Amino acid sequence: MRSESNLDLHTPTHLPAFISEYNFLALWGYVEVLARQRYSSWAWRHYKDVLADLVRIRGARRIMEIGAGRFPLFDRTEVAPFDVEYIANDIDPVELERAPDEVEKACFDISTAETAWVAELTNTVDLAFSKMVFEHLPDVKQAYRNIYEMLSPGGVCLNFHPILFSPPFVINYLMPSNPAERLLRRLSPWRNHDEHPKFPAAYDRCWVSRSFRNGLREMGYRKVWQLPFWSHEYFNPFPGLRECDRVINKIAERVNLTSIASYCYTIVVK
Repeated sequence: MRSESNLDLHTPTHLPAFISEYNFLALWGYVEVLARQRYSSWAWRHYKDVLADLVRIRGARRIMEIGAGRFPLFDRTEVAPFDVEYIANDIDPVELERAPDEVEKACFDISTAETAWVAELTNTVDLAFSKMVFEHLPDVKQAYRNIYEMLSPGGVCLNFHPILFSPPFVINYLMPSNPAERLLRRLSPWRNHDEHPKFPAAYDRCWVSRSFRNGLREMGYRKVWQLPFWSHEYFNPFPGLRECDRVINKIAERVNLTSIASYCYTIVVK
């Protein structure tokens, strides 16, 4: 199990009336189970399963994918059994236009204040989620303010994001955009401008931090968890560096060194 410093698990002193005790405790117990997983390979492989579980636990009727772009995470056949309204959000109208017609499309910047879409969706989204989006946002705190407004009472948001201080993301952050894009093409040949473009990364608040979690609680969130995962595949093409990095990640995981974990599930509850 992860330490208290990561999960901040404590007995809640107050459960809001709109969250049934059963559902809240089910979510709490579920997060404790997730916390037993330590490696990024699991986080990537099971992300859609985790979201499906959250839909069930929350009893969600409206879900929103943040930064869905042209490729929403779920297709029609996967979403149909849940009988939910699926909203795909993105800042880029061209990207969003290429998304399937079966999803509702909401084109707005999640990290900008006073958007008409946020007002329209206030208190209506039961589950919000994103995958490798929050590192691209210039103002993550504002994004969480908007998410808080849109979530229904007891609503849940899960953001899957990298952690800045993992070596490949430090390199990406410090390197000028053109060399960084060329390097990404070498490390991940499947990334290309037409199908999987590279977007600028700011890595704002992309870390595991008690102070950040406290800041989210000050916004009004009832519960905040951060679940870090170690290891990545960016150094696989480089023998020697690959093995060294794997040893470092194993040691970091064993001593719970979250600052150089590779990825994180950040989960908040309104």
